[in-house]
Amino acid sequence: MGEVNQRNLKKLVIIIAALLSVVAITGCVEENGTALPKLTQTGSSTVLPLAIAWAEEFDGATISVSGGGSSHGINFLLTGQADLGDASRLMKSSDYEKVGCNGDLVNDDGTASAACNGVLPTKWVIAYDMLAVVINPDNDWATQLNYTQLYEIFTDDNPAVFWDEVSGLNETAPHEEIEIYAPDEASGTYDYFFEEIIPNWGKDDQQANTRLEMEDSIYHPSADDNVILNAIRDNEYAIGFFGFAYYKENPTAVSPVKIADGDDNYQEASLDNVANYPMARPLHIYTDGTPESDHVINDYLQYVLSEDGQDVVPLVGYVRLSLVDEDLITGQLGLL
Repeated sequence: MGEVNQRNLKKLVIIIAALLSVVAITGCVEENGTALPKLTQTGSSTVLPLAIAWAEEFDGATISVSGGGSSHGINFLLTGQADLGDASRLMKSSDYEKVGCNGDLVNDDGTASAACNGVLPTKWVIAYDMLAVVINPDNDWATQLNYTQLYEIFTDDNPAVFWDEVSGLNETAPHEEIEIYAPDEASGTYDYFFEEIIPNWGKDDQQANTRLEMEDSIYHPSADDNVILNAIRDNEYAIGFFGFAYYKENPTAVSPVKIADGDDNYQEASLDNVANYPMARPLHIYTDGTPESDHVINDYLQYVLSEDGQDVVPLVGYVRLSLVDEDLITGQLGLL
């Protein structure tokens, strides 16, 4: 496997974000002149940089890679428009319901007990990510926040409008309006963040709604993480969140916030601290069932889970599976 060129990878991500187009990666023919099989991979903007890097390195197919959000990726898989659906969250009952299938067939662990439209979505854990809460580099009053403070900023439950209304920041923060730039509702990152800070998220007794649902013009949603990053970079009073890899690619544009899920055990978002950081999560690729051993999707998944494939993960800014659970690799490879 050739070494991943991170500069070219960054350029590819920027091109996709700017043009919202599909990028076909790798050659069209093998050395013997036989046409390579084609795969379509789409979904999570968090998984997108990793999907691009893998598509560059995998030489068994021409892979068209695009973003659009986790909901988009699962939807396209269920409607036969994609071979690989990327998701930074688990599949939900609403994913089945959106395409006319019974949501009760989706299990709590993101698997399905029966097919939808002839597709049996099958989950593969391919890496781990950390969700980074980020602020403008000039913000020196919110460099560490706990879940209670995030709840006050990001939900509609008696929300803080100004920075000095956030508990614990009353004496240090300016009386300036909070501006939120963060993912939209189609994003798995959106779901994951609010599942962390809102008790009973997605259930009948959900404690609060999001600031986006409040429609008070404080929360500015975007499906493009680069738009979010640039907005926070240009606004001293802005805050938001996205996958850690986007911060890693732009470490001077925004500043990561140390996070505590309790009161004072603040943890830094870093690749070396994934075991302690409270907002770490698995990333997924969904396929239609377990691919046959002679199918190119099987070859691709074996590459993704191989040592070569996992070597790509930290280069892009994510956490390789072996640092979290070595059994995830051996268990999944045993199914292929």
